Amino acid sequence: MKKQPDHSLPTQDLLYERDIAVIPLEAFVSELSEVPHRHDSYLLVFVQETKGGDNLIDFRRYEMVAGRLFLIGPEQTNQRKSFRERGLLVSFSEEFLQTTGLTAHDVLILFGAVYQHPYLDLKEDLQQLFLKLTDLISLELQQPAPSQAILSRYLFILLNYLLRECHVQIAQLTPARHSERLFKLSNLIEENYLAHKPISFYAEALHITPKHLNNLCRQYLHTTVADMQNDRLLLESKRLLYFSSLSVKEIAYQLGFTDDSYFVRFFKRLTGTTPMQFKASGSESTIPEV
Repeated sequence: MKKQPDHSLPTQDLLYERDIAVIPLEAFVSELSEVPHRHDSYLLVFVQETKGGDNLIDFRRYEMVAGRLFLIGPEQTNQRKSFRERGLLVSFSEEFLQTTGLTAHDVLILFGAVYQHPYLDLKEDLQQLFLKLTDLISLELQQPAPSQAILSRYLFILLNYLLRECHVQIAQLTPARHSERLFKLSNLIEENYLAHKPISFYAEALHITPKHLNNLCRQYLHTTVADMQNDRLLLESKRLLYFSSLSVKEIAYQLGFTDDSYFVRFFKRLTGTTPMQFKASGSESTIPEV
């Protein structure tokens, strides 16, 4: 639940000074929705019906599939291309999330996308539970004086159903003894990616050898520790290039590169384009289908 620096991304306010909101997807219209932006809150986007729209999260494209629930954190870049979907937006603040008692680790599992999936494809029974609980939240919000305690418990129950589904899906991919380490690794990279730490730093923190750690990443995440660090640096560089007025040299310095020419080579190696070309062309040129 760590706050990241402000990088001048346009921010979409879904709460309007409330702690939690439930908004029909088809009724929500904003000029920010179809351009890259971030939110001032956590966001659940549930798709009930769709005609083929997509959701761009952190410069990656995901289909708006019926039954799909997107879980988006406050600092993530989001851009939704709508084709008149029917569904729900559930938005809640960082402060209100903390009232539920969910741990930082639980929030990381829900919103960290360690396994590269910022969404859950819900089975029919979980879809119905989601709709029933959001109905209860909506009914309480319509009261003259909505109870924060009741709303907090409803959100706690809703998120725990989703958390249980996350664990079910993760267990199909990774034994529990390894998944815990991989979540800790993801959190460590988030905290230290600007410092360009060697793999030995992460291995020591997780009490295993560098070789074992890389083997776990390859086997269960299909990547390496170095690639995870590079992906996080690349994401931050795209955010800064696309949304800030900083020069390439200033961005390189902010990201911990001692030489801006090294940063340019790093960016081009991973994207096939230079930082200035990306800045000039916008995000669409580097968004792969997922």
